[in-house]
Amino acid sequence: MFVASLLSVSLALVASATPGTTASPRAEAPAQTLWLVQPMYPGQDSLVKRTEEGIAGLLPEDVKPRQLIGSAALATHLKGRAGDLSCLAGGARCREPLEAYLTSLGLERVVLLQVGQDDAGYRFRASSVRPETGARAQAETSNPSFDKALAGALVKFLSLNATVEAHTEPSGATVFIDGVKVGVTPYSTEVLPGEHTFRFELASHLPREETRVVASREHVALKPSLEKVPARLVVKALPEGTEIYVDGERVGADAVDRGVQPGTRTLRLALEGYEPQEVQAEIAPGATYTLERALKPTSMQAFKLAMRRRQEATLARRSYLEASYEFTTLTSDTLETRPMGSNGGLDAVRTQNVRSPGKRKMRGLGLEYGHYGQYFGVMFVGTTWYSTADVWTVGVNVPAGVQGPGVDGLTQFDTKVQMLSLRALQPQLRYVLGPVSFAIQAGVEVRGALMEEEDDGSGLSPRFKDGLYAIDVHAGGQATARVFIYEGLYASVAYQRGFSLLSKIAGTSNFRGGVGYAF
Repeated sequence: MFVASLLSVSLALVASATPGTTASPRAEAPAQTLWLVQPMYPGQDSLVKRTEEGIAGLLPEDVKPRQLIGSAALATHLKGRAGDLSCLAGGARCREPLEAYLTSLGLERVVLLQVGQDDAGYRFRASSVRPETGARAQAETSNPSFDKALAGALVKFLSLNATVEAHTEPSGATVFIDGVKVGVTPYSTEVLPGEHTFRFELASHLPREETRVVASREHVALKPSLEKVPARLVVKALPEGTEIYVDGERVGADAVDRGVQPGTRTLRLALEGYEPQEVQAEIAPGATYTLERALKPTSMQAFKLAMRRRQEATLARRSYLEASYEFTTLTSDTLETRPMGSNGGLDAVRTQNVRSPGKRKMRGLGLEYGHYGQYFGVMFVGTTWYSTADVWTVGVNVPAGVQGPGVDGLTQFDTKVQMLSLRALQPQLRYVLGPVSFAIQAGVEVRGALMEEEDDGSGLSPRFKDGLYAIDVHAGGQATARVFIYEGLYASVAYQRGFSLLSKIAGTSNFRGGVGYAF
């Protein structure tokens, strides 16, 4: 694409200048560099002329006579010239016909430069070819400054850098170039041509700053003398981010070491959320005044900092082990059990409902272990054992045709119930606010119930000697709040709701309180 673009321009100019294909003698020493500029984006043709002028301004004086900048300069160069078209016409064999043609026009190198402007600033894309050798090179730069972006592209093809040597009296001063710390005097470096700001700083001396426009290949010698200040001010402030003012002028943050004029100076330390401090400093000639202060937070800021520290401490404790005391209520009367062993022909008996005082309540003890990340966690394993607080009455369903001792007239009996819940690998989501952690979790758990028949006072042995049992799978969710009391020790309250998946044991509504330790 690069060569095709150049060829279309060159052929058009040659055709207009010298008709025909008769070749003129080939240039003995190609020495011209051609610079052609194109806009990178539509509607930015005005950047072409600016770029051509910028190239002319950046080129060193000793190489300017051998530079052709723009299509107008190329047209002037080609007047009275006819390139050797024998290679292109097939009259001679050449390695690269087009490059041989360009060489015959007296062009040592051709550089195609594209320029554009976008949100990032100015962008240059350059491609270079040396027709005689076929050597190619490319460069691409961008910068908010037009001059720096252009210089950054041209420096890939020409030696443009200026040399800078900096010596200060006394030596040892820190050198900043365009605001960037680069070294300590004595110091030498290279910079691109253009405007640069040089600054020198040394403790107990007044800083010196100088802005200069540096030409291509210029040798810049900087020899500033730093004036020793009559007095020195050293300020160190906490917390991080505290701004430091001297006589109302901001001079830095966190720490300042600089020279000042002796006398009475007003020092002010300020940071949002903290009580500002102001000090009248009497600074003697030739002396060093040192101030070290820590700002006190306002009451609201102190509260925020305390909450932040507690929050960080809470988040740092990832694993937990918790014991709880729980109250649960069956949400329906479903409790379908079957005998584990019986006297007579009662194996086919099933219980079908629960009638108990109150609301079918149970009490239990639980244990749970889990682990958190910052927001997400997993309850690895948990178990709870429940028992009834009173005697329940359950209905009995005896299938037709079943007979035996104790079966006749059996419609219900009194019992006490024990239940065991086992849950594992339930995902959790938590949010921490200071010393309080809120979490929700959901998953499935396995529940098993055991019913033991109560003595009815008849003196007869129980009909269900080993009791009745039921096994069910429940799905449920739980919301928990934990308040950390001391280090990893916390108290918790939770509400859990479960739903039966097999309709063997009724769902539960569960409140619990507990204590645990996070580590």
